[in-house]
Amino acid sequence: MGKWFKLSRRGFTLVELIIVVIVIGILATVAVPQYLKATERAKGGKARSAMALIAQGEKLYRAERDTYINVPSDTSNTVLGSYVELADVDADADWNYAVSGASASAFTVTATRVGGANNGETLTLNQNGVWAGTFTP
Repeated sequence: MGKWFKLSRRGFTLVELIIVVIVIGILATVAVPQYLKATERAKGGKARSAMALIAQGEKLYRAERDTYINVPSDTSNTVLGSYVELADVDADADWNYAVSGASASAFTVTATRVGGANNGETLTLNQNGVWAGTFTP
């Protein structure tokens, strides 16, 4: 009777390995899209933070010169860099930033997504702090 219960196994069976691969595949199918959405949301937060800095620089510029200023794409540090630190904004590889429609009373900061699943989508912020755009992570 002892020899019937004396089982020794030296590894996994093919069925066990297939089950493990299937479980990992299911987990990856759920996890990867969620990870990609989370990274896009984080990049959107980074853009909003940068745009708020640019808007702050615009307001400081206006306090000194009584007008807002247009800022061509990715040159915000050159134009507004003496008011706020924008070196990281201009070095951002995920977004292009520009200020348009500047006058004595208005401006619009626009961030355009470069690459990724949301390539070409935009976020905007005006002088009143109103957010808009097509970016939907």
